[in-house]
Amino acid sequence: MSQYKKNLGPLQGMAMTVTTFVGTGLMILPAMSVSQAGSFAFYAWLITALMIIPIAFIFALLGAKFPSAGGASHYIGRAFGPRYEKAVGWLFLSILFVGPAVAIKVAAAYLTILFKTSDEWMLIFSLVTLVGMLVFSIVGMQMSARFQTGIVIVMVASIIWLCFIGNIQDSREVIETPSTPAEWQQTLYATGVIFWCFLGIEVMAHMGAEFKNPTRDFPIALLGGIMIVILVYLSLVLLIAWHHTYGDEITNSQSLALLVHKLMGETSSRFFAMGAYIIAFANVAIYILGFSRMVQSMAQQGALPNTFIDLNKNGAPEKAVILVGFITLLSIVFSELSGWRMAWFIEMTNGSFLVIYTLTCIAAFKLVNRAAQILAILALMSCVFMVSFIGKNMFFALIVFCLALGYEYLKAPKIPIKKSKFHVQ
Repeated sequence: MSQYKKNLGPLQGMAMTVTTFVGTGLMILPAMSVSQAGSFAFYAWLITALMIIPIAFIFALLGAKFPSAGGASHYIGRAFGPRYEKAVGWLFLSILFVGPAVAIKVAAAYLTILFKTSDEWMLIFSLVTLVGMLVFSIVGMQMSARFQTGIVIVMVASIIWLCFIGNIQDSREVIETPSTPAEWQQTLYATGVIFWCFLGIEVMAHMGAEFKNPTRDFPIALLGGIMIVILVYLSLVLLIAWHHTYGDEITNSQSLALLVHKLMGETSSRFFAMGAYIIAFANVAIYILGFSRMVQSMAQQGALPNTFIDLNKNGAPEKAVILVGFITLLSIVFSELSGWRMAWFIEMTNGSFLVIYTLTCIAAFKLVNRAAQILAILALMSCVFMVSFIGKNMFFALIVFCLALGYEYLKAPKIPIKKSKFHVQ
């Protein structure tokens, strides 16, 4: 069995889009952006959103026209050939070594708050969380989508309630428009951090093959979900800035808990910790599903063993999920033993996704009509803009992609040179 069940509608897809973007980033990014950009944080989020929207449109167009579990690698392969497709697949899989471990550790941190334990339990809680996510992924997309739909409803209701009791109207007083070059530099620098919350367009592209009507439903799910995400983050930026629940790294990581404590009291903190854990859990589970489908797609291409092609009775690539879980386990253990900063893992992840987005935008020139090529130009300009704020942290992604592309060229069978039919007199 290797065909996916087409059982996703626009509402389920929109819920999955929101839970993809609104996850661990919700717990720390609004506060980090306010710490970096101050009263200009609101504009930093708007700028980042404007940069992401054309990229999202390109993925929506490609996902509707070429629904495939391979996502961006499939689009790039159609434009530039199978070697580039496999190289992007390897790059995407390399993110497993730097990305999911951060999100899982953030989720585990809320378990320490919930159970009132010391930080020494972080590793144990991270491993327990990983196992739960693997089980969640193996049960299949339909059950996962239903669970995430419920989470989105609760999350949106909670944000609306915080806006109501947190006086969101008065909080608009913290918004200040940057005017000097130094203020604009401060604002634009924050976009490099904010970019993390929009990492997931590529993951959602992998799900295009599972929509009942991809041409209609996939663009609605992706773009509608992004609009909800933007409103959620902007609301939290205003509330956190207004109530001053930001500051150093520790304060930023606990910013939402501090906001809830300030608005609703200490009793609500543990309930919030549980809700935050569930949101983070669902967010990373979507990533694991996306990575697993990439493994399955690469196995179909012959880059990985055929054993990863088969799906279980629930329509999930079970063996691919187990492989993804093993690599994530190594990443978690390495991050714990090495003592490297979480910021390093985040920056490497940003760079990898940005390379994928850039190549996808270039591929779109060959895959879309002339009218859509204008949109592809805007999306490519957005990618170049974001590269300038990631800088040297792009090296990880560039090195991995070059090595992967070189490997694909080296292992490709050599085409014998045909003898010329012309005879020289």
